[in-house]
Amino acid sequence: MSEHSGKKHRAGKLVLITAPVFVALIAALFFWRVDLEPRITPDFFFSSDSQIFRKNQIIREAFPSQQQILLNVTTAGSITDPNFIEKIDSITRRIGALDGVASIQSITNGPDDLDAARNNPLWRRLLIGEGEKSSFVIAFIDTDDFAPLVEKVEAIAASERNKWFDIRISGLPYIVEQIRRNLTSDMKNFTGGAILLSALVMFIVFRSARVVAGALVACASAAMLTLAVQSLMGISVGILTANLGIIVFVLTLSHVIFLTSNWQNVSADSHGARLMETVRDTLPASFWAGLTTLLGFLSLIFVEAKPLNQLGVGGTIGAAAALICAYLIFPAFLHDGIREARLPAGAGKLPRPRHGAAILTLVAFTGALALGIPGLMRLKTDPSLLSYFKEDSNLYKGIFYVDENGGSNPLLVVVRRDDYSKLDNSDAYKKMWELQTSFSEHKEVGSVISLPVVMAEGDEHWLGHLLPWNMLLDILSKPEYGGVAKSFVTEDRTQALYMLRMKENGRDRDRVAIVDDIREIPLAHDFKVTAIGGTYFLQGQLALSVAQSMTMGVVTLIIMFGVIGFIVSRSVRVSAAVVATAAAVSCLVLGSLGVFGVPVDIISSPAINICLGLIVDAMIHLTITARRHLKEGCGTGMRDPAIWQKALSTQARPAIVSTLVIMIGFSVFALSDFPPSQRFGLEIAYGAGIAVLLALIVFPFLVSGHLRKEAKSITD
Repeated sequence: MSEHSGKKHRAGKLVLITAPVFVALIAALFFWRVDLEPRITPDFFFSSDSQIFRKNQIIREAFPSQQQILLNVTTAGSITDPNFIEKIDSITRRIGALDGVASIQSITNGPDDLDAARNNPLWRRLLIGEGEKSSFVIAFIDTDDFAPLVEKVEAIAASERNKWFDIRISGLPYIVEQIRRNLTSDMKNFTGGAILLSALVMFIVFRSARVVAGALVACASAAMLTLAVQSLMGISVGILTANLGIIVFVLTLSHVIFLTSNWQNVSADSHGARLMETVRDTLPASFWAGLTTLLGFLSLIFVEAKPLNQLGVGGTIGAAAALICAYLIFPAFLHDGIREARLPAGAGKLPRPRHGAAILTLVAFTGALALGIPGLMRLKTDPSLLSYFKEDSNLYKGIFYVDENGGSNPLLVVVRRDDYSKLDNSDAYKKMWELQTSFSEHKEVGSVISLPVVMAEGDEHWLGHLLPWNMLLDILSKPEYGGVAKSFVTEDRTQALYMLRMKENGRDRDRVAIVDDIREIPLAHDFKVTAIGGTYFLQGQLALSVAQSMTMGVVTLIIMFGVIGFIVSRSVRVSAAVVATAAAVSCLVLGSLGVFGVPVDIISSPAINICLGLIVDAMIHLTITARRHLKEGCGTGMRDPAIWQKALSTQARPAIVSTLVIMIGFSVFALSDFPPSQRFGLEIAYGAGIAVLLALIVFPFLVSGHLRKEAKSITD
């Protein structure tokens, strides 16, 4: 054995020794630090240091209002039935007694009685459903720990529900808890299913239980390392990072499959030497592919939206962890018994332009233009809350019914008079009533709670008729009356809060555009909007951040792909082909979603990053292999078809296997009852299929151009 081979042999043995130690350390850190339970709190929209979050916090501090849980109680009879009123009273008392409930409103707790609620237009809109077939119980909550409270509310609703009375629950705390439960369920069920299917496909392809075990250990270690480091940084599992484990698993799996396939194509005089040759041939491409992914995630760190920010941090850690674990852990599982690669006849040939490559290139770019231009304009990046649940589910039907009968998503609007005058007099009261009515008439507004409603409640009492408005406001601000007025007017009484419950069903515009409409309404009544907040506003801003980050993220990634394509190839033509191919994939995937009206929600939005990661992996591995063959004297330049045909003969198989494993693995999410998880999995499967076709056929064709008729495949 030569000295050089001896060094490689010793390096190989070092990998075998260090791998199990590294895995043990990662596992210990993971089980010590990581809590896999997703946490979704009211502040999950934006990071605490963002301007949008601070503005919303200012409203919450000035007006100590609470989130709402809405219960809609329906009856087959009439709401005037004493049994129905007794049922409402029972629910009101039981819900009101729960820890975390600050106050509660219903036809038995707020207006004097049912007749008072029916005759007061605001109480009627707030508490009584269409056709007087239902009534609302509104619980104002003062806790951010939604899970235990929602569970107790559900238990009360279940015990009070019977064949005469149905109870539906809505409100943001309830919806957030349902999303958390669905994410938790999918993490347990479908993440495991995706991994098992991926392992099965790998075993069929490589026929080695040891390789499959190594892939699972390396990929799981990368996911655990990512979550552990993220936890050490104080970032808990959230609405987007719930899927981070499976994303990192996929990133690692791509490196593993290319390593295994390149191992099959290397021959050496010892196991250690063969291992080092494999790493030498694979690591440069893996490094550059991993770097593009890392930079793509890194760009999200500077986004204000908290979920995207957390995904950026986690994804950056994950991209590094994937590369580290793939090369420090998986090589220990490679062995000489892995069957050699066998390609079908002609698999290494690059199709001639008069055949498949030219046709597919034409179809791909025509389709990208046809779908991309109209599709990107119609992309739904601000879908309704209802799109998070299946239409045939009881959960969807309940939220839908509540939404139709008074709205479900709060928007907070703070106003003041143009002259900064106080709002505790009869003239201001009249003006505020007019503004209340105008808000209520907007088609996107379900109902409105404001100072005039509070004052009207106090005025209904006989003493209220005898007191001036400023004194009545003083009384309603006292603790014995729950300090209710303080939730709607500032201490100096120059600013008032309007709490609008916005409709989600049937919304055909983005929330940001609707909020802009709402801003204009007070101007007609001599009021000026001083602040806007609430979850409706935050979700609109979050959706805007998702759209902007997707646009900038995709464009940035494509540019980086081009730069790295030039670095690894030293060819402008290769760089341009990389950019064109990645852009075509982006237009085809995102354009399809827009044309067919598939919602791009916050949970499914990272799918495009994974698809782009897959295509750049394949293109970079092809490019670096082609350049290596060029240095070995197999061609005359980077446009020579011979070097690309030779690169395809070794790199096409791992690219296809990697894509096939990922497509089959993520397809299992189609079985989820949670639509965002379905969309996340199926978008990746769809995009991965397009990506591999374009990477292996269109990309080499764009680089090599018109093939000479006499050009022969080197694998002939």
